[in-house]
Amino acid sequence: MTIKSFPIFSFILLFLWMTSELYATHNRAGEIRLEQIGELRLRATIITYTKASSVDADRDSLRINWGDGNNSIVGRVNGGGQGEIIGNDIKMNIYIGEHTFPGRGTYTISMMDPNRIAGIRNVNFPNSVIVPFYLESSFTFLNPQFQGFNNSVILLNPPLDFACVGRRFIHNPNAYDPDGDSLSYELVVPMETDGEPVPRYEFPDQVVPGPENNISLDPITGDFVWDSPQLAGEYNIAIRINEYRNGNLINYTIRDMQINV
Repeated sequence: MTIKSFPIFSFILLFLWMTSELYATHNRAGEIRLEQIGELRLRATIITYTKASSVDADRDSLRINWGDGNNSIVGRVNGGGQGEIIGNDIKMNIYIGEHTFPGRGTYTISMMDPNRIAGIRNVNFPNSVIVPFYLESSFTFLNPQFQGFNNSVILLNPPLDFACVGRRFIHNPNAYDPDGDSLSYELVVPMETDGEPVPRYEFPDQVVPGPENNISLDPITGDFVWDSPQLAGEYNIAIRINEYRNGNLINYTIRDMQINV
C-alpha cells in the first residue's frame, strides 16, 4: 500500500463502519406512558423493546420531544441502566424524564430513534432496518379544580407476541386507565417521524392476502384478531388507544407492537 492510497483506504473503512452503525438493527416495539405529577408537570416513561444482540445500537439514553418546543435527554433506569434481557433476543428498556409545561393545553410527546430491526415483513420489506422507530402520545392538562389530574393509560400486556402460521391469533394490550376514563381502540399505520407513516406499510392481512387471512380490532374491547397468518416472520402493527372524559378526547397513546409468526 502506498502512502497516497492510505487516506482513501482509511476513508472507505470509516464509511463502511459508519454505514453499519447507521443501519444497526435495533427497535422492535414500545410506547410512551405519561403521569401528571404537578399542575403543569409530567413524568414521561418511554418503554422500548429492542434486539438484545444489537449491542452497537444499544441506547443508554434517548431524546424526548415534549411538544412545547423543548426536548431533553432521558436516561435508561432499569437493569442498573443496562436494560433487561427477557429472552428470545429481546431487551426491555425503560427511560424516565420529567418536564414542566408553560400552560394548560394539549401536547404531543414523542421520541424517534434509528432504526427498526431488519426483515419486518410488512414495513418497507426487505429494508425495514433503514426505517426510523417513532412513538408518540398526546396529553391534555385539564383544570385541576374542576376536572382533576390526568394520566395516560397503562398497558398491562407487553407489545410483543407470538403467532403461528394457519392458527387464529388474538392479542389485547390490556389497557387500564388510572383515572377511570373511557377508552377506545383503533389500528393506525406505524410512523417513522412526526406525521410520517413508515414507507411501504402493509397491514398483516395484506401479506399473502386471501379469504383465510383477515385482521380486525374491536374498538371497545381492544381485541386484535388475525385469522390467520399465512407466512412466518416478524410483523409490526400500531394500536392507538384513545381516552375520553365526559365525552371529550383528552389523550391518546400509540403502541407500536411486534408479532413474531
